[in-house]
Amino acid sequence: MFVDSLVDRLAEHPGQRMRFLSRDGGTLVRTYAEIHDDAARLMGELRDSGLGAGDLVGVLGPNSYEWILADLALLALGCVPVAIPAENRSDPARIGGLVGAYRLAALLLTQPLPDGAAPPPATAVLTDRPVKLDPVRHADAPALPPGVRTIAFSSGTAGTQKGLLLTDDGIANTVELSARAWRVTTDDDIAIVMPYSNFQQRYLTYLAIWTGCAATVVPPEIMFQAFKAVEPTIILGPPSFFELLYNRVMAADPAGRVEKGRGWLSMYGSRVRLMYTGSAPVPPAMVALFHELGAPLYELYGSTEIGWIAMNVPGRARAGTAGPPVDGVAVELGDDGEVIVRADRPQVAGYVYEGVETQDAVFLPDGRIATGDLGVMEDGFLRLTGRKKNVIITRSGVKINPAELEAGIERALPGVRALVALPDGAALLACVVWTEDPGRAAEAEAAVERLNAAREPSHRIATTIVRPMAELTVESGLLTRNFKIDRGAVTRAVWRSGDR
Repeated sequence: MFVDSLVDRLAEHPGQRMRFLSRDGGTLVRTYAEIHDDAARLMGELRDSGLGAGDLVGVLGPNSYEWILADLALLALGCVPVAIPAENRSDPARIGGLVGAYRLAALLLTQPLPDGAAPPPATAVLTDRPVKLDPVRHADAPALPPGVRTIAFSSGTAGTQKGLLLTDDGIANTVELSARAWRVTTDDDIAIVMPYSNFQQRYLTYLAIWTGCAATVVPPEIMFQAFKAVEPTIILGPPSFFELLYNRVMAADPAGRVEKGRGWLSMYGSRVRLMYTGSAPVPPAMVALFHELGAPLYELYGSTEIGWIAMNVPGRARAGTAGPPVDGVAVELGDDGEVIVRADRPQVAGYVYEGVETQDAVFLPDGRIATGDLGVMEDGFLRLTGRKKNVIITRSGVKINPAELEAGIERALPGVRALVALPDGAALLACVVWTEDPGRAAEAEAAVERLNAAREPSHRIATTIVRPMAELTVESGLLTRNFKIDRGAVTRAVWRSGDR
């Protein structure tokens, strides 16, 4: 089994290391030999507590050494780690309900509870060692399909978080494919920025262990300061990771824009050789600018259900697309433009907890998987055009893809983010434009009017609201933990609040 062997794999590169940076600037360094020994010690403590193969064990908390140590130890024991999203989970009362809600045998917390509160039953704090707990056995614990080794959750842009059953073979395929496509060597250092409750970050850690390269865990709040110091070679993240440089360059005097931009690239460190972005709409102009500056930014596309679907790589890339389909994946388009995938080794076997009712609509009977994304194929390259669930149907039956309208606004106004909606009870479209400079309100309204002039009446935006970019945070609820705009949260915060 692939994930079972990760702890043993650490011993093959004993001198390699992981670094864990904290918001206050502190750094914890652990060699692979030390991680191996610490994981073995934790395995013994968990085993002595009564945990074993097949037990569902939750892991909860912010990124830390304790988080990945728990994950590796549980996998090696044959337990099934359940990566519980950390949002709004600091209340001891709510934490106490997680064991029952997810039918967990136990719950491991990566940091102490607020005010020194005692952990609830079947819960242990990993900073208090040795771990001691009494597992709970649930008669109604979910039965897992063969090969399932961990459970993660979707980002919840639709208001619910699907529980995803990840398989050993699917995880191995994603790691192996990445290692080949990115030509990972022991000289690389992979940056880990997003929460470990997002499976992508765990898989990147597995990739580092499997290939024997280094990994550095960086809080998103300090990532640009940290990148200069830690010098990663591979950075993977949403477009927001790269928009800061793009916006700064676009705001500079055109005469010296490229020269200044090349200097500003130092915010990512001087060793970076691959930058990948996806998970949200990527402005083609941003990718083109990075290439003009000599920076290796590429777009890629995947889902937790499948793994990687399409990927640009050096020597075979096209700005504005997600790249050609990866090995082992066939892409076709439905009648409505939905991206349908047939994967030789899909990453997920189905859903559990929330989302089960949608499983048959995603995992089709003939082995294909419906992504919910819309796209077109251009000379073998996949270009994404939006999300099927976000399509707006007007009272007259006209279908509108808001992503295309949003992309037009963001092209016309570099440095903003936009969301187009049809507010409840409204007959005409409206949009929210988030900007760092509130003084751009008039500019935004004028840009929308110019775009309206070239559109059919049904696609014109009647109302434009300008909001401060500072409100787009995970903490505010307007962004998911993957930094995607949560359309449902925006609807509640803007349209239903009467701010129109």
